[in-house]
Amino acid sequence: MKVIYKKLPSRKKECIATIGSFDGIHLGHKFILKKIKKEAKRRGLATLVITFDVLPQQFLSKYMQHSDSKSKRYFAGCLSDLEDKVVFVRSLGIDYLWILKISHPLLKLSAEDFIIYVCRYFKVRKFIVGEDFSFGHFGSGSLSHFKGLAQKYKFDLSVVKRKRKKNKNISSSFIRQLIKRGRIDEASKFLNKQYSLKGVVSKGRGLGTKLGFPTANIHPGEYVVPHKGVYAAYVVIKRKIYLAAVNVGCRPTTTDKQATVIEAHVIDLTKHILGEEIRVVFIKKIRAERKFPDLAKLKDAVQRDIKFITSKYSVPPLKHPQLVG
Repeated sequence: MKVIYKKLPSRKKECIATIGSFDGIHLGHKFILKKIKKEAKRRGLATLVITFDVLPQQFLSKYMQHSDSKSKRYFAGCLSDLEDKVVFVRSLGIDYLWILKISHPLLKLSAEDFIIYVCRYFKVRKFIVGEDFSFGHFGSGSLSHFKGLAQKYKFDLSVVKRKRKKNKNISSSFIRQLIKRGRIDEASKFLNKQYSLKGVVSKGRGLGTKLGFPTANIHPGEYVVPHKGVYAAYVVIKRKIYLAAVNVGCRPTTTDKQATVIEAHVIDLTKHILGEEIRVVFIKKIRAERKFPDLAKLKDAVQRDIKFITSKYSVPPLKHPQLVG
């Protein structure tokens, strides 16, 4: 797969294309990508996926926070980062991945100007998009507008009905809601893989070590943060997988601060990983976060968590299809 980011192609390539944020590459996204592969194979053309280096709503949320505008935009978080998105798309056998650099000029393009820009570099014979697709400045380009542009600029357009699973529409926003409610195992079914996030291990207070359960403290960055609680998880460190008990919360037993932190006790880990990037792959929420009367009761609870996790789960192979990366 050829990834196009900063250097644009010098000659047009005939292709079947789709456009979208593709956050998390969930089952609905995969269905569309398989459709463009099937159509491209039928016509003997290349496949093209057009996406963004930053989610548009993420970019706008940051801009609003640093502006004087009263219309703040809430951003729930990412399901995947750009690196994972590239890995996912490559694994599906796509020929070209065009990553558009998000900027105010790009977001201010009208729907028609956006299509003109795309067609300047690729000869798109057909676009395949989902029924909730919109594009252009503030999503001003509706599907009916897109159909008009298809006639004007001589390309075909196919609209795919939103995929459903268990009578629920599959969408990135719905999956984010599930994760924020702690329904990790349900979210994973819609993603068709375990939800995971990456972060660099930072120095904590050392309380876990004193209790006999050293923890890796990570900042989730722009990822969606699961609901407060204790989770069974895998932790991936330099292509090695461990079981882990992960606490998401504000540590009510030992502090009055309300800031949410993610602490992973990596089971059977013997080396120091401070400063290393790790991946936390959430399996299931096993209990709510609780405030214990003392550290002894907290220690007992952590021991029970670890015993439960090690009795119920085992370490999968690194290339297990449910893992990310």
